[in-house]
Amino acid sequence: MARIRQSIARIAAAARETTKTPTSGSVSHIQKLYRVLNPAPSPFFYPEERHDYIFKKISKKSISVITEDDITLTITNKHPRVKSKNLYPILCLPGLAETRFVLDQALGNSFVDYLALNGFDVYMAELRGHGKSLHLKERYNWNVQTFLDFDVPAIINKVLEESGQRQFLWVGHSMGGMLLLAYLISAGLAKDKNIYDASLVRGGVTVGSPIVFNQPSLIALALAYKLTFLPRLPYIPTDNLANWLSVLRFVLDSPLTYHFWNWRNMDVNNKMLYLKDGIDNMAQGVMRDFMEYILVGDFCSSDGKINYRENLFLVNTPLLIVGGAVDAMASVENMQIIYDNVSSTDKELRAFGTHGYMMRDGQKINMKDRTDYGHVDLTLGKHSKEDIWPYMLNWLRKRAKVRGD
Repeated sequence: MARIRQSIARIAAAARETTKTPTSGSVSHIQKLYRVLNPAPSPFFYPEERHDYIFKKISKKSISVITEDDITLTITNKHPRVKSKNLYPILCLPGLAETRFVLDQALGNSFVDYLALNGFDVYMAELRGHGKSLHLKERYNWNVQTFLDFDVPAIINKVLEESGQRQFLWVGHSMGGMLLLAYLISAGLAKDKNIYDASLVRGGVTVGSPIVFNQPSLIALALAYKLTFLPRLPYIPTDNLANWLSVLRFVLDSPLTYHFWNWRNMDVNNKMLYLKDGIDNMAQGVMRDFMEYILVGDFCSSDGKINYRENLFLVNTPLLIVGGAVDAMASVENMQIIYDNVSSTDKELRAFGTHGYMMRDGQKINMKDRTDYGHVDLTLGKHSKEDIWPYMLNWLRKRAKVRGD
């Protein structure tokens, strides 16, 4: 018996030797150099023709909506194959010059998919001139007020029509959250009851959304804009600029991009995908509005008649304010101003970072997260799906149950 065991051991050892792949040091260096020069391909995007691409659990479709000024927008709808009638739908809105990919990037890195897999009927809208709402021969003759007066009401009406519900939850990244606040404030001012109706919004989440602008670097940018040829362009070619930046690997992995993200908290492939597919050109009117916000210091209406910061008290809707501790675009100060000034009795602030904190019911609780979060990495960071996505999901779940009449 002992001899049999010894024979088996010798055969197994011989088999292991034959399966070893000898790799010399020079071969290893060549392979390493090849991987640097020819990195692995980016994660694939979902094929448009498939409706059951994630484990046959999610359905997907594109919905067209026409605004009052006759512009066609596109909403990407994702939901469980069997929709729940007991949950309010969620509208997701991207930020300045952003497409849907800031919240719905790629397989395994999509907050929209995450919501749909957790039972929600999700509508990822794109504003005019962005993503699927981009059309040939764009005139770029719009501003932020155009988004608020035309795009947002049309999108809301379509979400309610498609979902069959009377209310919805709103998740806005950056400018998408600013539009949420502006919409609720406009409703509070009774600006136009046919366009603005705060009762339709069951709850809102702002993600990295500024309300004041006092960063010296942004002020320098605004002054440079005013003093150069840029205001004479029909639009700002942010799409081309982002594509150009995406190939500069040494810049992407450096502090030079701190306005976009915490450069240590986002994989380089996700940075490249965001810049290549997540950014479109910016209309001159939108750029002009944001430069004015920076020079004035506050988020205001395009005609300058409404200062949204001064009217935050008109917001009574349940609100979750999410931000990054090192966000250069929407600082912790911004989040605190929103929290302190809205009139919502159901409000919560969560700053994610190694010295982060949470505020609820006027009480501040210090939180220690695994890393510091910037702007874009709030939704696309290395640990967003473990830190931030579940936090937002839990907040939405508590307010998503359809109430009886």
